[in-house]
Amino acid sequence: MDENRVEMLVEELEAGSKHEEKLWRKLLPGVVSGATGNDLREMIREPLFGLLHELGETALGAKLKLVIERTPTFPTAELLPLILELCGELRHDSEQAVRELERMLSELATPIVRIWAEVLLVPLIGSLDSDRAQGMAEKLLERVSTTRAKVVVVDVTGVPTIDTAAGGFLIETFSAVKLLGAEVILTGLKPEIAHTLVKLGIDFRMVVIARDLEDALRQAIAMIEEDRSRQRKIVWTRGSNFPGEGGEHDGI
Repeated sequence: MDENRVEMLVEELEAGSKHEEKLWRKLLPGVVSGATGNDLREMIREPLFGLLHELGETALGAKLKLVIERTPTFPTAELLPLILELCGELRHDSEQAVRELERMLSELATPIVRIWAEVLLVPLIGSLDSDRAQGMAEKLLERVSTTRAKVVVVDVTGVPTIDTAAGGFLIETFSAVKLLGAEVILTGLKPEIAHTLVKLGIDFRMVVIARDLEDALRQAIAMIEEDRSRQRKIVWTRGSNFPGEGGEHDGI
């Protein structure tokens, strides 16, 4: 196929962009070059994958049908396995991109913010199903462990409903946070969520309930101060130097 024939065929394909035209001009000479086997695959793999990405399987199939009709020597039988292979790679790439996007959305939807010394805030927004609750639990326990947080404030103001499975995960998460030595303050409860947690038999000695975020932060600071006061008393009882108010242990 000479250059004029390639140009005529490219025009007939009615490429929708300059990039698509460039890919066809790179693909067509290779397809009709008479190359076979690995030589043919090396020549056309890149432009063919580019066209798949640009047009999608259906549109590319329709345009290849036109090329085959205009080119009696088109190596259809030899190209078919390569086309199927590239479709599989493209689908795999798309699935990976979707999974990465879902992971990023999950990260954004469940932030864990250090708002004060030894205090973490988990502001939940949107519906909380069991998958999201499990993901949040894993992230939260890791952050509590790495930051040695003493208080975790879980704000569910932005959560419209919680199903029983997600509620169960929350209760398990609160228990695990307690085992790591941190207190849990739950705030932003709606009547529906409170009802779900009561039905699940949540032990309210396990969590502290706050009216709103301001109240939760006030209680968190009080807990930190109480814990530090207790530690000072222990040090004083053991005869060590008592740091006093505003001393070296006042890190807030």
